[in-house]
This record gives sequence, structure tokens and C-alpha cells, in this order.
Amino acid sequence: MSKVGLSIACLFILATLLYLPGFLAEEPLIPPDQDVLAITPSYKARNLTTTLYNEQGQRVHEVFSSTMENYEQLGFVLFLAPQYTIYQESGEPPWQVVADEGTLYDNNMIQLENNVVIVSKDQADFVQRVTTDYLEIDLDQQTMVSDARVEISGPDFLIFSNGLRANLLNKTYELNQHVQTTYSPAN
Repeated sequence: MSKVGLSIACLFILATLLYLPGFLAEEPLIPPDQDVLAITPSYKARNLTTTLYNEQGQRVHEVFSSTMENYEQLGFVLFLAPQYTIYQESGEPPWQVVADEGTLYDNNMIQLENNVVIVSKDQADFVQRVTTDYLEIDLDQQTMVSDARVEISGPDFLIFSNGLRANLLNKTYELNQHVQTTYSPAN
């Protein structure tokens, strides 16, 4: 090997030795921004069914969702196309609630938006169906509140209202601003 080749090889080895520790060193970990962590879901799931039981082992509610994202730091779970089933403590048939979007908060409050439909699974109930675009449900108290346009239907009637307060346990309904009622008894 000539002097020129040997000089080039030495320079190459020297340059490699100088830069090699920099290539092998780990980059320092930068702690993620807390705001970014808060808006990033803790976990995501698809086609998930979750059932909540009380201390006596009775089902309180069940939720199925096509997509679920848990935001643990913010204290809520976001559902797309949720289907809630709310069970009565008395053993009566449950209520089925569906919507395009739903948010379940740590305090057992559900906020439902877009195409919200509540159906009683008890065919003998006076109110069979409630339809609205926005609804809040307190799962502990089993109450519903809405300030949006609401349509309530039963076997012989149809009621339109701007807002609603309801208690699923004692089956009481209070209309905020009644718009129209149509009554058509079955013969």
C-alpha cells in the first residue's frame, strides 16, 4: 500500500473514532408535554362491550361502542356509535339508548349527541321512545335532561317539546317548552 493510501486509511479511521461515540450515544429523553398527554387517549378499543355491576352483583348499565377512546387524565371516555342499556334496580325491563357520539364522565354522567334515541324495552310503558339531538343522563340517579328539540312517543300519542327532564326510576317526564301533542287513541 502506498503512502497516500495509508494516509487516507489513517484519516478515515481517525474520523471514525472521533464521530463514533456521537453515533452510539443515546439521545436524551425529552419528557412529553402534559397538555399533549392529556389530549392523547390512554387507550383505544373497537367493538367493545362493557358492563357495570353494583355491589349486589346486579347489572347497572352496559355499553357497546364501535370505537372507544379513554382519556384518563381528562376523566372521560369517548364513544362513537354507542349503545347503552340502562337496567332498573327493580328488575323492570331496561332502557336502550343509541346515539352517534357519547361521552361517559367519571361521575357516571353520559352526554349523548346526534341522533339520540331512547327506547323502553317494556312494551307496557306509557313512553316508548324519546328522540333528540342532545341528552345528558345521570346513571346514578337515572335521570335525563335535554335542552334540545325532543320528540316523545307512546302507543297513542306524539309530543314535541324544546327540552325535557325525566326520571327513569319513577317514570316522570317534565317538558321544558311544550310545542305540540297529537293524541290518536287505538280503536
